[in-house]
Amino acid sequence: MFKNRKFTYYALTVCLTGLAYTFLCAALLDGQGQIIRAFVGWPAEEISLPVTVGRFWAAPLAALCCRAFARSGVRGSLIVCSALAALGCLGLVCGGAENGRYWLFALSAAVIPCACTLVQLALAALCTQWFIRFRGRALAVAFLGGPLFSAVGAAALINFVGVALGGDYRPFYLAVAVLLALLALVVRYLLRDRPEDAGLYPDGDGRAPAGEQDGPAALTGLMRDKRLWLALLAAFALAFAAAGTLEFLEGRLLAKGGGPTLLNRAAPWLALGAILSIPASYVFGWLCDRVGTVGTAILLGLADLAAIALLWRFPKEVDLTTGLPLAVAVAIVTGGTPIVLAACVGRVFGRLNAPVAGQLIYPAAVLAPALTGPVGAALGGGARARLYAVLGAAACLGVLAWAALWVLDRKKE
Repeated sequence: MFKNRKFTYYALTVCLTGLAYTFLCAALLDGQGQIIRAFVGWPAEEISLPVTVGRFWAAPLAALCCRAFARSGVRGSLIVCSALAALGCLGLVCGGAENGRYWLFALSAAVIPCACTLVQLALAALCTQWFIRFRGRALAVAFLGGPLFSAVGAAALINFVGVALGGDYRPFYLAVAVLLALLALVVRYLLRDRPEDAGLYPDGDGRAPAGEQDGPAALTGLMRDKRLWLALLAAFALAFAAAGTLEFLEGRLLAKGGGPTLLNRAAPWLALGAILSIPASYVFGWLCDRVGTVGTAILLGLADLAAIALLWRFPKEVDLTTGLPLAVAVAIVTGGTPIVLAACVGRVFGRLNAPVAGQLIYPAAVLAPALTGPVGAALGGGARARLYAVLGAAACLGVLAWAALWVLDRKKE
């Protein structure tokens, strides 16, 4: 790949632009709720509702984005989603409780998680088009922003706004809006939708990939392929289990410790897990390239199942024997899930058909995390063991679906 200087330029631009995007999106997705609760001034129930609505909006819009990817390329959709996220940031600047414009705050708080989710979807599609043999590692670098922000921590962001900015959250959102606008300019002028648009081929090879002469298939044709439905089921189950594991981790620790004691003792291990998610991200990308994406997805599903079992039976004390597995579990789930899902879609359906198949697969993967909140509320939240039984069942279903997909994919070859 690095032997071709022109391809190296585009490859580095794709990966570094993705890293910057995913870091900003993680800051908005993970830090937004805490910043709003701490500084914006609206009541908790008026904060959570628009954010939840925005997460659900992302599912149908993901299908529309994938349709646009297949028809006109990725960059246009990525620029539009960047603009929406930037406008959402500007809306939050003007929608504080002191201004009394709740409608503007609610609209902005809904737009931001939706736009950030679609930005990450576009980045996955862009990496899928530019890389084949190096796809997993490219995705790992492009999505490294999420683990990097996890290592920094939302608490550091809250401290920055509270101390450095004197509690004024508006400069932070203004800065993020400006950075998103700059990244949109990079996408517009320095990137291309496909390597062929720059006179190149994927991975910097000197010839076109085999099997792409016929062009992309129609969605109706792919819907007759059993692998599409298995991939949809596997992506939904794995995304649901991974999101639920992370979302209810704090509630589970609070419940097991009878208060904040256990959570405080586990905090250093959770911080270590956030740091370990950085190398874990690259390890899963490397495994996708070397071992195979579907096989790596099975390993990720088994690791997620082990993490759920650990939380389900977590003791009331934290020491090395319990804290280290907790840190590793957080690292694997945080670092591996987005990379493996995107790499699997590209591997199973190919560069040309990945956006077509994504019209069904990605909405399911986006919807799954949005459902964890309602499902958790219905089952009693992270304190209830039956919630972890549901998460464990989802992880098992995902592993079985990936295994069946692996068998079908082998037969097709």
